Amino acid sequence: MDYFSILNLKREPFSNSPDPEFFYHSRQHLDCLQKLELSLLLRRGLNVIIGEVGTGKTTLCRQLIRRFAQKEEIETHLILDPHFLNASEFLSTVTKMLVGKKPAAGSLDWQIKEHIKQYLFRKGVDQKKTVVLIIDEGQKIPAFCLEILREFLNYETNEYKLLQIVIFAQKEFESTIRKYPNFADRINLFHLLKPLGFNDTRLMIKFRLEKSSNARRQLNLFTYPALWAIYRISAGYPRKIINLCHQSILSMIIQNRSKSGYFLVRACARRVFPEESRRKKIIVSGVAMAATAAVLLLTLLPLDGIIALPSRGIENLKALFSEPPEQIKSVTVPESSTPTVSAQLAPSEPPQPLRSETLAAPVVEDEPEPVALPEIDTSEQPVKADLPPVTETKIQIAALAETAADDIRTEAPPAADYSSILGQITLRRDETLSRIIQRVYGNFNSKYFKSFILANPDIEDPDRVEVGQIVSLPAIPVEVTPPDTPVWWVTVEETDRLEDAYNVLRDYPQKASDLRLIPHWTPANGTQFSVVLNRIFTDAQTARTGLESIPAGFGSNSRVVSAWDTQSVYFADPYFGR
Repeated sequence: MDYFSILNLKREPFSNSPDPEFFYHSRQHLDCLQKLELSLLLRRGLNVIIGEVGTGKTTLCRQLIRRFAQKEEIETHLILDPHFLNASEFLSTVTKMLVGKKPAAGSLDWQIKEHIKQYLFRKGVDQKKTVVLIIDEGQKIPAFCLEILREFLNYETNEYKLLQIVIFAQKEFESTIRKYPNFADRINLFHLLKPLGFNDTRLMIKFRLEKSSNARRQLNLFTYPALWAIYRISAGYPRKIINLCHQSILSMIIQNRSKSGYFLVRACARRVFPEESRRKKIIVSGVAMAATAAVLLLTLLPLDGIIALPSRGIENLKALFSEPPEQIKSVTVPESSTPTVSAQLAPSEPPQPLRSETLAAPVVEDEPEPVALPEIDTSEQPVKADLPPVTETKIQIAALAETAADDIRTEAPPAADYSSILGQITLRRDETLSRIIQRVYGNFNSKYFKSFILANPDIEDPDRVEVGQIVSLPAIPVEVTPPDTPVWWVTVEETDRLEDAYNVLRDYPQKASDLRLIPHWTPANGTQFSVVLNRIFTDAQTARTGLESIPAGFGSNSRVVSAWDTQSVYFADPYFGR
């Protein structure tokens, strides 16, 4: 489908080909590229770039070649697949790349190496050129090729290496390097590529849309919640980001939408990454089944049985559910227990204390002989070096737990008695829910978004809300950490109604980023909303200068604040995360 004309695009924005023009200079990719250039220009020898699948290694490789293409003093050669059957095949390939023709038939390996060495001396010393050999998919390099590359690095002058080698490889290449310390010792630059953060993910999508746009105006095809969903689903891997964005745009056109929203992205993810969706469902189902089993166990198992289980473990549990009821010997409940249990003991018999050994055991005629328990060694045990490997399920459950707790900073103080809803806001034209969340809480993340959706069950699609709709903002407390030095704020307005405070943000004549909303609660005044300048001042004089900068018509209640109530519960960080 050609959707270029529909979206006013001149080319494919999310092509999965490693086009250097679509190389987004994220902080880590730019850092890696600069280090590589410096190492190659200084002729330092061997450079290794490691990254997981889809972190942008191939695109970075093409970008490096493109940068050196215009420099006559640098000669670059690229090996796309380094999987060779033997050393002769590898030497023959390198010779053809450098010299332009294969070695003569019947040439021995040492003769080919000597021919390569003479070529490198002629290029590097006589012609003052830098010869660069770039190897992509480096994890496929056989061991004999590593030894040959190590020999190539021995071709050098007193000042520099004659051959510069750059290897782009996946994570498993690390274990290969460790097996050959003679090769690892020669690595000048070892750089690990990591997935992108949320900000870089958002900027990369924006960059690709701008590169593909056929108009001067900015293309805004993804809502803010959709961008967040893309980041969380892709985990910041560029290849996954590109594939998910491509499918989201196609679905957007088919459904006749102007933007891709949060739920559309999630629906596309189930098609693009079916295995991951299926694995997640299995994990969630497993957790749900475990929780259900725990509830049933606590419901069906008698209280005294639970007390006795630690001493006899599984055997007691089996006995409780396997023995017929008439064979179960009744037990006197300790005085601390509140339920009343009818005893079947003879009146002359004194009450017997609760013992885990007799619980759920059949009635016997004779007293059983006491069993000697093994002595417990309380001495310190040595830590075993060979720990069992963590299973994939445990890792995934831990990841789910980490995702569920993402961005949650603290719970509210137990004594706080504030309302679960901060207040309500009536939507105006061109306002989005993500922007409202950002301005009320000072941040937008999955915790705030999920809490907002739970507080507004009538919203079916967060990306499609109508003007005049009333939304509720839940109270989500945060813990704040005051800085070591005193600071001051300039309060523009303070009110006990959320919408009144939000209207100040809307109507402020300067940029919206000039103000910040700080919702907070105190036992004396209840929930208050302080609208402050989006800046923390380090001295009182500068704060008073900031107070004077408030435009006319605003600031009738403005003042300089140097402290907050010590009993305050905050719903946005007044220290702006300092």
